[in-house]
Amino acid sequence: MATMLLSTHGTNGDVLSFVRLGAALAERGHDVTIATHARYAPTVRAADIELVPIDTEDEYVRYLADARDMLDARVGSARLPDLLGHYQRNDLFGQLRREVEAAVARHRAGATVLVGRHTSGLATLIAAELLGAPSVWVAMTPAQQLLLPVQVHLHRSTLAAGIDAVRADFGLAPVDDWAAWMSGADRQLGLWPRWFDKAGPTVEAVEPVGFLLNDAAESGDLPPEVERILADPSGPPVLVAASSGQMLWEPFYAAALYACRRVGRPVILVSPHLDALPDPLPAGVTWFPRLPYRDLVPRVAAVIHHGGIGTLGRCLAAGVPQVVLAHSFDQPDTGARLQRCGVARFLPSTRWAPETAAELLTEVLTDARYAERSRRFGATVDPTTTATRAAERIEALLAPPPEPAGR
Repeated sequence: MATMLLSTHGTNGDVLSFVRLGAALAERGHDVTIATHARYAPTVRAADIELVPIDTEDEYVRYLADARDMLDARVGSARLPDLLGHYQRNDLFGQLRREVEAAVARHRAGATVLVGRHTSGLATLIAAELLGAPSVWVAMTPAQQLLLPVQVHLHRSTLAAGIDAVRADFGLAPVDDWAAWMSGADRQLGLWPRWFDKAGPTVEAVEPVGFLLNDAAESGDLPPEVERILADPSGPPVLVAASSGQMLWEPFYAAALYACRRVGRPVILVSPHLDALPDPLPAGVTWFPRLPYRDLVPRVAAVIHHGGIGTLGRCLAAGVPQVVLAHSFDQPDTGARLQRCGVARFLPSTRWAPETAAELLTEVLTDARYAERSRRFGATVDPTTTATRAAERIEALLAPPPEPAGR
């Protein structure tokens, strides 16, 4: 049995897949710990994994709101985001230090692998360097690796002093080559399949293992009100799946809800952030803070979403067409890949015109080829196989046991 120390940050798409990976490693007999947001404590503990909380619920809410405000301040501007201010306001350098301390406390020489989320998993790199343990970075989407040169520039020009101060606390020298250091994990895995990789610029440094959905965390009984909507004689509803973070802004909802009204379908709107939604909601729209997507998505006609990797994977697994209103970061690249595969239409945020969104939703609902292709690609989505494949690649970094004496 080895010690597997996982670290991830963000929202559902970033955390739930890591919990599923941790569960797969635990099922294979390893001692698994995951450092992540306290909000996900019930999900982590249900998977029988030790949690190292990196924040409190209130701190997490402030972190999401601050990230949204940081991005909103850039709308219409060529300025880079105030990443240093974001780190300072949310004590992310202190969080980085505490994550490294947790790894040091749990490390077993020769029997530990450190696994971090791509880009944000700096504690994984620092701890691996400090302890001499093997490390893995796990990318959620191809764009995370494709955008690495941008991240290298931001870290070198903005965050270097804070990160180097944390390194100094553990007796490590400052980073002298940021590009090499941020590419320095012993293995890089990608949570998408090879066909998705080939639908856009390929990522040579990352090994795709498949979409990793967390069925256990996304299953449950649907509320009676949802069952009533699903049974509506006018036909299956459209699901508008907002981000589990606070990154989406008013034009997303304006375009998505207008498109649904134009096609005459009832709408199930899922968002944990009621304050971000139109008030009042249009007729025919029913809001829920969260729903079990594994049970809901196969029963809707189409899904409009922001391009998150967890949501698109769930749509593919269900064989349901998608309209992606891609907001930022990796989402435009993700939406473009889905469109090239013929399972979705996508719009970048600069083109979120309600009329255009309505045209795209009409297209994916009326052209049966979108559903056919979605089912064909969806048949390849196998979270259990993906989890096993990823676990095996992580285990392969463990030092082999010594040969018995006399052999």
